[in-house]
Amino acid sequence: MGEDYTERGAVVDLARERPFRLGSLDIRPATREVVAADGREVLEPRVMQVLVALARAGGEVVTRDDLTASCWDGRIVGEDAINRVLSRLRRLSEGLAQGSWSIETITKVGYRLTIAGENSAFQPSLAPITSDIPALDPTSDPKAKPPRRALLAGGVAVLAAAGAGAVWFLRRGPGNPEPPADVAALIAQAELALRQANTVDDATAIGLLRQVTERRPEFAQGWGMLASTYAYTSHLSPAKQAPGLVARARETAARALAIDPHQADALMARALCLPRRGHWLQVERACRAVLARNPDKYLALFVLAASLGFVGRCRDGAAMLDRAARISPPTPGLLYTHIVFLWAAGRLEDADRAAQRAMEITPRHFAVWFSKLYLLLYTGRGQQALGMLEDVDNRPAAIGEEEFDDLRTTITAIISREPTAVAAAIRLCLEQAPQGTGHAENSMQFACALGDVDAAFAVADAYYFSRGFVVADIRFALQQARFTRKEGRVTSILFLPSTAPMRTDRRFQPLVEELGLERYWRESRSVPDYRT
Repeated sequence: MGEDYTERGAVVDLARERPFRLGSLDIRPATREVVAADGREVLEPRVMQVLVALARAGGEVVTRDDLTASCWDGRIVGEDAINRVLSRLRRLSEGLAQGSWSIETITKVGYRLTIAGENSAFQPSLAPITSDIPALDPTSDPKAKPPRRALLAGGVAVLAAAGAGAVWFLRRGPGNPEPPADVAALIAQAELALRQANTVDDATAIGLLRQVTERRPEFAQGWGMLASTYAYTSHLSPAKQAPGLVARARETAARALAIDPHQADALMARALCLPRRGHWLQVERACRAVLARNPDKYLALFVLAASLGFVGRCRDGAAMLDRAARISPPTPGLLYTHIVFLWAAGRLEDADRAAQRAMEITPRHFAVWFSKLYLLLYTGRGQQALGMLEDVDNRPAAIGEEEFDDLRTTITAIISREPTAVAAAIRLCLEQAPQGTGHAENSMQFACALGDVDAAFAVADAYYFSRGFVVADIRFALQQARFTRKEGRVTSILFLPSTAPMRTDRRFQPLVEELGLERYWRESRSVPDYRT
């Protein structure tokens, strides 16, 4: 972290400490924030000081005397005070950090910070966090919790949340040549940043890829990667920022294609610049054209799967994700999306196996955990879902108890079917739906499971057409800074098993016609799964 950061025992002045990355977390000492893909926490000053002291030691052992000198101004403190802080940091490591780093006790010597899967200790990334995509809202409450009900809808929304991740860059082949040596590390770092699936790391990736294009303007893939990242983030951004991102995506894609007319990332960027609704066939054709030349292009496989899910062809989409899973690292975005598509395709045994594998890999990631819980709930295993909810020690970290209380209300009502409980759960759904697109997607499913199809259609009318009430573009919470704008509202939610009651209702046909889905099926000469 620089020479001025490495002196053992030097006082940790949080206001002067630079932000850095620790495992899966973005550490911001000055504001005492730790930020992950699924939320953030604000640490006590002393806890942040100790974290910085351990990190700046570079994997070397830090003694208790070192800690008291750097974090307690040399004052004599009891062992309980240091133990309390270390215990808090270990909870952070196991919770929000998802085990990506840990604090090791060296008996009778001290402590050291290590990164999971590495022999060496933490080495901070000081890449600039600057770009046109939104950072966390600086006006939001710093104590705000992660998104309420970050549930199954995260999986079906696919590109609306963390879905594609960023493992598309480093697959070698015709469309992905070996990068020049002087930019290979920048590309690898950009890929790692994007894999975290949050606005801070998206911005970091864009900054890194800009450096790639500055150093190697003749490297077509550098421009293509930057273009696809701009296009990807445009779908997650608020309405006022999206046009600028789309313009940059198109400009940088053109630079790539001027060098290499077949550059895969640039071709995918042009497809991703299209609004989701009504452009499913164009996106599908673009993905298939890229895959014809690059059969293992992860981004094309993932986007094609998403597009097929949007039009009710989840069986075909699941097959694409089967291929993607064979070539990609098991990122949370891919894991939970694969679970949802397998379930929607009627491959329940495969979905159960995928959920079990995902829980073995990242058991407390919110998307994976909730996907498993809702797979149980919507497949007649409500008591098992409730058991997961009551297993407090193994819940996703950093989600408030009131969030789980709301969830308990809904699950209990679905299991019991007691009229008073059902009515209370429906009221809760309708109260939550206007607050964000993720809430509305969940509410449609909950209402169907509770037997109130009228409520499900009321939410659908608001979600897609702003009829009855308006659904906010924000997905769950402002500090998450993820948005699903009206032109990008996902239609895959309509084709899940959890919304089957809507598909047998007379109102469903007018809904799919108004959304343009009938036109797609007619022009593509395809049939949605629910009609076969």
